[in-house]
Order: sequence, then structure tokens, then C-alpha cells
Amino acid sequence: MKSKREYIRRYVLLTFALFVNALGVAFITKATLGTSPISSLPYVLSIFTRFTLGEFTFIQNFIFILIEVALMGWQGFRNRYNEVLVQIPIVLFFSYSIDVCMTLLYDMLPTTYFSRVVDLGIGCVILAIGIGWSVKANVAMNPGEYVVQLIAQRVNKEFGFVKLCFDCTLVLLACAVSLLFMHSVNGIREGTIIAALLVGPIVHFLYPCWRLFDKWLLAKA
Repeated sequence: MKSKREYIRRYVLLTFALFVNALGVAFITKATLGTSPISSLPYVLSIFTRFTLGEFTFIQNFIFILIEVALMGWQGFRNRYNEVLVQIPIVLFFSYSIDVCMTLLYDMLPTTYFSRVVDLGIGCVILAIGIGWSVKANVAMNPGEYVVQLIAQRVNKEFGFVKLCFDCTLVLLACAVSLLFMHSVNGIREGTIIAALLVGPIVHFLYPCWRLFDKWLLAKA
């Protein structure tokens, strides 16, 4: 059983992880080769409205939380409400961090295709680091992962397969919204596919490095 000190340390690590995740999303988005699949719909909506990427990210994740509650049912929610409610402050911080990072990178305007690819690669690595840290923290799941887990359990399919279908659905929705309101596909490009293919393997490759947190996380003092 985790001690109070360990919980605090794990939430500290999760907080840093969320900000790094947000920085990764901002880097990928500013590369202008298409944003990550999970951010595709919020980004497209932010292009033609006055709301920001971070604000739409919060709305999307709040909808995910509502879907979680629906999938759980009332009794399931009562038994696991702490796992659901903890996601709200996580989403608030993550969404705000995205807007902060987009502001910090405001002057990042890659002018050549090569520089865009480099920025995209940097963003994928940063995002992978943030995901690895959040997995290492092991105290809470973000709504985008939690809802996929619940769907996978409901349909009795592997998490990876459901996650792929989930991401594809978000990208298709983003394309549909873009075509409907802007009459062209914006925000979805080759970078969206590259991010989807690269981030997972980078997380797997770098994850052994995060053993350096073990001593600190498990320290008794």
C-alpha cells in the first residue's frame, strides 16, 4: 500500500508529466503538419471559433468523462467514483497547460518542410516523455485512456485495438467537421499519422530510463 508521502511524490511527477504532455502537443501542433490524433478534433474546432485548443481539449475530455459514467452505470460509478472525479483537475491543468505552451511557442513558425518535420519529431519525443512519466506516476489515468479502457472491457477487445479505433474515429470526426465548416481538411495531415505511429514506440523505448524515479518515489523519508 502506498504511503501518503509516496502518493504526494507520484502526483508531483504526474503534474510535471501533464505539462510535458501539453508541451509535446503544442510542439506537434506548431509544426503545422497536423496535430496528434487525440487533439485533432479540438484543434480543428479552435481554427474557426474563438475558443482555444486548450478550452476545446477540456470540453472533449469532459465528454469522455460523461461517457465513462454512462459505461459504468450508477453502481459502477459509486464503486469507482474516485477514479473518475480525479480526472477533472487533471484535465483542467492539462488543458490550461496546452494554452500556456501554445503561447510560449507563439513565435515558432517553421518556414521549410524540413524544419516542420524536425519540430514534429521533437514534439513526438516530448509527448512520449510526458506519457512515460504519467505511466510511471501510476496514480490516475487521463480520460482519453480511461474511456478506451472501459470500452475495451465492454466489447471484450484488446486495449491497443480499441485505442486505434478510437483515435481513427476522432480523426474522422475532425475531418468531417473541417469539411463541413471550412470546406477543406485543415489540421489533419501527414504529421497526424506520423505522431500516431511514432509516439508509442518512443514511449516503449524510453520507458526503462524512468527507473531513475523509483528510488525517489519509493523513498520512506
